[in-house]
Amino acid sequence: MAVNRIRTVVGPFGAAVLRSYSLLFFSQHRGFAVLLLLATFLNPSAGAAGLAAACLAVAGARVGGFSEELIQLGAYSFNALLVGLALGTFYQITGAFWVVLAVGALLGLLLAVALSGWLGKSGLPTLSLPFLLTIWVLVPAADQFHGLLLNEASIYWLNDVYALGGEQLVSLAQQVGEWSIPSSITTYLRALSAVLFQDSVPGGLLVAVGLLWHSRIAFSLSVLAYGGACGFGLLAGGPVVSLAYYDLGANYMMAALAVGGVFLIPSLKSYLVGLATIPLTAVLITGLGKLLAGVGLPLFSLPFCGTALLALYTLLLRTRPEELPLTPFQSYSPERNLYAYRSDQARLRHQLYYQLSLPFRGEWLVTQGYNSGLTHQGEWAHALDFMVADADGKTYHNTGVALTDYYCFNKPVLAPADGVVEALVMHIADNAPGATNTHQNWGNTLVLRHQTGLYTKLSHLRAHSAQVQVGEFVRKGTVLAYCGNSGRSAEPHLHFQVQATPYIGSRTLAYPLAYFLTQTAGGQQFDSFTVPQVGDTVCNPELNPLLRQALAFAPGYCLDVRSADDPTAPAQRWEALTNAYNQTYLRCRTTGATAYFERNDTVFYFTAYQGSQHAWLYQLYLAAYRVPLTYLPTETVHDAFPLSLVTSPGLQGVQDVLAPFWLFIKPEFTLQYGTPDNPYHTRALCLRSRVAVRVLGRTTFEQEAHLALRDGALQEITIHQGSHTQRLLCSTVSS
Repeated sequence: MAVNRIRTVVGPFGAAVLRSYSLLFFSQHRGFAVLLLLATFLNPSAGAAGLAAACLAVAGARVGGFSEELIQLGAYSFNALLVGLALGTFYQITGAFWVVLAVGALLGLLLAVALSGWLGKSGLPTLSLPFLLTIWVLVPAADQFHGLLLNEASIYWLNDVYALGGEQLVSLAQQVGEWSIPSSITTYLRALSAVLFQDSVPGGLLVAVGLLWHSRIAFSLSVLAYGGACGFGLLAGGPVVSLAYYDLGANYMMAALAVGGVFLIPSLKSYLVGLATIPLTAVLITGLGKLLAGVGLPLFSLPFCGTALLALYTLLLRTRPEELPLTPFQSYSPERNLYAYRSDQARLRHQLYYQLSLPFRGEWLVTQGYNSGLTHQGEWAHALDFMVADADGKTYHNTGVALTDYYCFNKPVLAPADGVVEALVMHIADNAPGATNTHQNWGNTLVLRHQTGLYTKLSHLRAHSAQVQVGEFVRKGTVLAYCGNSGRSAEPHLHFQVQATPYIGSRTLAYPLAYFLTQTAGGQQFDSFTVPQVGDTVCNPELNPLLRQALAFAPGYCLDVRSADDPTAPAQRWEALTNAYNQTYLRCRTTGATAYFERNDTVFYFTAYQGSQHAWLYQLYLAAYRVPLTYLPTETVHDAFPLSLVTSPGLQGVQDVLAPFWLFIKPEFTLQYGTPDNPYHTRALCLRSRVAVRVLGRTTFEQEAHLALRDGALQEITIHQGSHTQRLLCSTVSS
């Protein structure tokens, strides 16, 4: 990963300072950071002041004991960097200057910490507010520092270039400045350079190249905002030239980029919202500019902050956020945010729902589903009826005259999840087959409370069969009662529904079941977070002890991984850890790569990867991306990868440009189980996975992998990529 490579070259301190630059544009891209650093030194005094301020802020944050994670992101130091760039641009380098710079850098740090704590409670970023507040304090105070002199040399920026690199550098800068470039492009480049307090085409070119390198979406939004601002200026009756470069870059472009591509998941709608920030930013520039001019304070990026924070806060207050989703986890890349969101919508649906299982043992037939039959209609449409059927589809043996002839009668009914018994009716007599009790419609019923606003109801139970009582806490799988034929039930069956209130007779909720197996002509199909259909024969997955043990990866678990082709080479050690947010992950001590994973009672799956794609841990991440912990010899498990992880740079670049509007590349993951002699007691099992990329409907295979599990542990990973095969040998070690 970029983070680890930066640390290797410049160390943690230097990495944090460098990311202060890229975070100016909501990025963690190391190449972009280097280009921004170089661009600041086109004005040497400003570049030196900015670098010094960023170093002071990182050092101060470490001495102060603030969050190391935020320090490494550059979150505490990029505002100090802006303070340094501004002071270095407007004031001469003197002894008094360094005193003011040190005060400004530390004040920017303290304000960044304080505002992040205050605004963070509402889910809002600090943006460049600490920079603004610091400058508003320093500018009036600067009048009292007689040793602090205004810097007029920055007007003649070629003088600084000469001081930095002599006539050769001046000649190069002049040649770039004399390029025959349309005025619209030079204005765009000057606007980008203005974010760094410059008025420079070469500086803007460095920023533009870095922005395009970092994100095609971010670059397109900057161009869109530039065109929109110019167009709005014409519509408002003013010439385009009246738009200040700084306002174009630091306000119009940054507001559209923040709202349209960073805080919102990029889409056609987010681009429209980004355009909609232009008139609001224009109003704030005009109105706030006059107010601040009256008290002698600079406007700088206040309109950008006001527009972005107002838009973000109002978006947080919506009742239907799914129509224009906010970024749930910030990857500091619009593309990565988009691709992760798209794939997580499909593969991480469990995070949206409380996990409910089938409330019985063995295989049962769905005889009535959602919006089907005579009784599952209207407010009670989202319910399921279950019965047990034999190979011929019959639900009873003998004549079916007696209740005991029915296969499901007196079968145990289980708790679908942990909960508290909220309501219980058990006194209603069971009907004879063919008869119904319409006066006591639900019959013997039990209601469980799982969470506030989430209840399950199980009805038509056998009279006086309850094994629990009201107020009792029960675990998932606990026997609650037994299946009967009470209430409006002509033959024994189990009625199951989810509801929002605890009352018997409440309206139903459409709600998926977490994990279950559906019988198919070829075997069993693994279903997750969906609803069984009428005619399906379903059951709960039976966990495989080998899979469960081998993929446990409990904190403290360590694996030494060696190449079978070079067994004498040092091993890479993978260690299972847990962070402060209770996220579990594997970390390679050798490469620094990290693979985050989750594991519940039914499935093991990776959720994120950070590190080099050449690391061995990345091969495990691809090979075991999602593994149901049940043996499915005939089933092929499918999942979707984030696009940013598995495709060629050329294709991905084209896809990045079109991603908010159209995804023509679709990465896929498939998993199949090897066939052991005894699937339930075997000490060895092989998993075969494949990563594929579909481009315009055509599939190209990127990787095949075999995972060998033996004696309760992962022992071998074999990776096939084209004509290349790599075998990794794994051995469990003590930490």
